[in-house]
Amino acid sequence: MYQLANTDLWKGRVDSETDESQFRLFQTVNFKDLTESADSKGQEGIGILGYAVDKGVELNKGRVGAKEGPDAIRKAFAGLPKQKATSVTDYGNVIHDADQLEETQEAFADLVNASIQRHKQTFLFGGGHDIAYAQYLGLRKAYPDASIGVINIDAHFDTRQADYSTSGTSFRQILDQDDNADYFVLGIQHGGNTQSLFDYAEAKDISYVYADELFYQVAPPVKDKVERFIHDHDVIMFTICMDVIDSAYAPGVSASCVLGLSPQIVLEIAKRIIPNDKVSTISIAETNPTYDIDSRTAKLAATFFYHFMS
Repeated sequence: MYQLANTDLWKGRVDSETDESQFRLFQTVNFKDLTESADSKGQEGIGILGYAVDKGVELNKGRVGAKEGPDAIRKAFAGLPKQKATSVTDYGNVIHDADQLEETQEAFADLVNASIQRHKQTFLFGGGHDIAYAQYLGLRKAYPDASIGVINIDAHFDTRQADYSTSGTSFRQILDQDDNADYFVLGIQHGGNTQSLFDYAEAKDISYVYADELFYQVAPPVKDKVERFIHDHDVIMFTICMDVIDSAYAPGVSASCVLGLSPQIVLEIAKRIIPNDKVSTISIAETNPTYDIDSRTAKLAATFFYHFMS
């Protein structure tokens, strides 16, 4: 289920072999095993863990291929310039080879918890958006008594009701089992969610912002809402579904979006979230190389993570 990092994915243009100011990430990345004991250095740098799983997408009746997303993002990420004083460690991928998806999510959660103990932030490369439930489980292991605020940038609530875990049930699973967690989602599409999902949002007091409220800017009231949500919780779980972004920018997703958000708006929202010390994990889900064009979506996901590093 757990596979160590494929070092062959980390390659790119070499501008210098001696001048670190010209290095790219593939020249400085570290490779480690999350199942081994950590050193005593404490939390530092960035950890990367892939969720090479799209079983949840299949169970949600979506188009599969997102299990190839983590490695596609890595390839795009590897060639970006090294940033000052930021170490990056790749821990490889979790794949799905269990009888139930929940078993894979639990295994992923254990590794997320281990990475949280080692790093200031952990980047989680998806994979279907069932990564969000696994991310939550890892956070809850790391912070058993904390109030968790879940912020999702997504076209969909992903609060469907089912007897098993899918890419469309993650946030309902969180809310139904945890009274000390709240949910805030930005980018909701009117045509992407049934009335029952809006009814559930009202019943559970879910905060949300429609996509058409974010087409041109992140208005001050939305910024204030994000900042208040962060203030009100001990820990923030941040996740982005690439299907929130317009298909002109992100064609390679499990469910492409018409009239979606621009990448610039997503980054503007993220700027209000990422720098906060409460954010220890960030996931990006639903990058699907099968439907990508010129690696456009993988490059965009990698660029998001690159911005988050700074």
